[in-house]
Parts: sequence; structure tokens; C-alpha cells
Amino acid sequence: MTGAMRSPRSQRVRALFGSAAVAAIVALQGLGCASLGIGSEDDPMRAELRRLEKEQRRIASQEQLADEADKAERAKHPETLEEKLRRGDAHLAAGRVPAALWDYASAHRLDPKAAAPRERLGYVHLRRDPERAQPLFESALALEPDSVSGHIGLGLSLLASGNREAGLQHLERAVALAPDSPKAQAALGVSLDQLGRPQDALKHLEIARDLRPHDSRILNNLGVAHLRAGSPERAEPLLRAALREDTRDTALRSNNLGMAQALQGRFTEALESFRRGGDEQSARSNLGYAHYVRGEYKEAIAEYERALLIGGDANVQVVRNLEAARHARDIALEPAVVPPVSDAPARPERSIDPEAVAVDEAAPPPPADPASDPWLVQPPSSDVPN
Repeated sequence: MTGAMRSPRSQRVRALFGSAAVAAIVALQGLGCASLGIGSEDDPMRAELRRLEKEQRRIASQEQLADEADKAERAKHPETLEEKLRRGDAHLAAGRVPAALWDYASAHRLDPKAAAPRERLGYVHLRRDPERAQPLFESALALEPDSVSGHIGLGLSLLASGNREAGLQHLERAVALAPDSPKAQAALGVSLDQLGRPQDALKHLEIARDLRPHDSRILNNLGVAHLRAGSPERAEPLLRAALREDTRDTALRSNNLGMAQALQGRFTEALESFRRGGDEQSARSNLGYAHYVRGEYKEAIAEYERALLIGGDANVQVVRNLEAARHARDIALEPAVVPPVSDAPARPERSIDPEAVAVDEAAPPPPADPASDPWLVQPPSSDVPN
């Protein structure tokens, strides 16, 4: 049994005497005191080593007895599937992913026909590998066709893989099954927003907000949807409320608040919000981005140049933004005498970013391409929706 799996009782016994210290004692005994220039039988260090060795044998014996007692107790009162899942959820919430995976796998072994362990594993993989998550959700739905959690997970994994139509169908099915589920409504709302449909997203995010009015992530996402819809004045109070509700992801929400303020022309306040969201270079770059979104290319260029003078980790991204702003300024100054090329390539269709959909994140650095998304969305949590 590894240290990570020891019972609290055996851990307490082990705490009396660390294994590293024991190894050091054994190694010292192997060297022999004589090799250290200490050869006398009445050397106090020899007596100390003998006492330590005796203590280690006693502790090892106690630890074995404790482990055996724990095994016997678990045999009398085995954990239920729900208890294993709850323990896995607690590990996942604390960031102990391997321990969570172990508990979910143990729950599956307890009941291979249960859908919930498959869904839990699917949500863990959805964070980084949506294609790996997809068959887990599909197998869960084969066992429990009306699982709201299963439909949400499969919908998000399909969207993350680029299958828009099927993904939205599963999210809509989840909402149809549980219209009072704030996570189902929020998952559909966030996905629609990510796909460039802010007006459709607003309807579901507002329902989610009404169902859970103090959920900071829902408040943030509803604010972002209003930003995308061109209503920064409606976004601002929602983003302020998200900041008040808890201190998680303060940087992300501060940047969103700064964007709402900047889009209303309150640049001094916006800069202060951006500073709360990151370093000075990022703050200046974000302010430049806000000017870019407003079509104020001269001001955007000036802010990007200030950001470069300040220096920082985002120099490459700032240079790209600066070049794009200069290009946009030059195009705006040119007379539109040449019609667009008829066979010019179409703008790529929006798709769901698996990182943005599946996990809670801190604010990323400023976007490398000003045509990319300036607003930062917090998806529903990746645990099982309710």
C-alpha cells in the first residue's frame, strides 16, 4: 500500500517516524561508526542508533496492525458507490486529479453498469482531451439515456471536437430534460456564446442567473454575452457582481470589467481594472485592444507601443497586435475603390475551445490576434451538473 492510500490511522503512526529518516538510519548503520572515526563501544551514538532501530521496528509493527485493522473495518462496512464518487469529487475540487481518477475507477468496479463513474471520468478528460471523453459519455448515455449530466458532457465534447450540430442537440436535450438546472442552461448559453450567437446565449444565461443568482461564473458569463451583443452598459453591473460574489478568477473578471468600461469610453477606469487583472504591459495591451474594438486605431497603436516600451512576457503578442492595428489603420485610410475579390476565402466558422468550455481557468494572456476573442468566458464547472 502506497503512502497516498494509507488510512488516517496508519498515517498518524507513520507521522511519528518518517520513512526517509528510517532509511538514513539504516544507511548510517551500514557504514558503521568506525568508518566515521568513532570506534568505542560506549560511544553514545551507537546506543542512540540501537534505540532508533528498536523504535522503527515497533512503529512498523504498529503500522501493519493498523492497516490490517482498517482493512477489516472496510470489509465490515464497505464504501458505497456514492461515497466513492463524493470522495473523488472532493479530490478533484482540491486539484488531486490522480486520486479522483482512482476513486472514480473504484466506483466503476463496484458497479460496472452505473453511468455516473463514466460521466465523472468523462468530465476529467474533457478538460484536456475531449475526444477521449466522448466515448465515455456515449457509453454512460447508453446505460442511462436521460442523464442530464451525460447529455451535457457529450454535447461539450462534440462541440470541442468541432461537431456543432450534434453538440448543440445534446445540450438542448439536457435543457429539455431539466429546464430548472442552472448548469444545463449555462452550458448551452456559454456554448452558444462561444459559437457567436450572443442573443440566443442571453436567453439561457439569464435563466441560469435567475435559478442561481449568486453564482459568480454565471454572472460573469452573462456579462460577457452582453459584451458580445454590444451592450457594455448592461455587462458592467453583472461583472461587478461576479467580482463581489467570490475571489476566484479575479484577474479574468477584472479584465472583463475593464473591457466593459473601455467600450463605454471610460479609459482611466478601464486601465485600473486591467491592472488588477495583470501586469502593466498586459493592462496597456488590453487597453489597446479595447481601442481596436472601438475602431480607434491611432489610440490602439499608441497603447501597444507603450506596452512594448514597458516590456514583459507578452512582447510577441503585443507586436502582433500592433501590426494588426497599423494594418487596420492603413485600410481605414485608403479609399474603397477596389471591390472585394469574389473568391476570397471565407472567415473560419467559430468552434468551441475545449479549454474554454471544460474547465475553470485564470485569465489567459492578451490575445495574439486582435481578430480573436477579447472577452474571457468562464464555463460551468466541470463536475457533474445539477
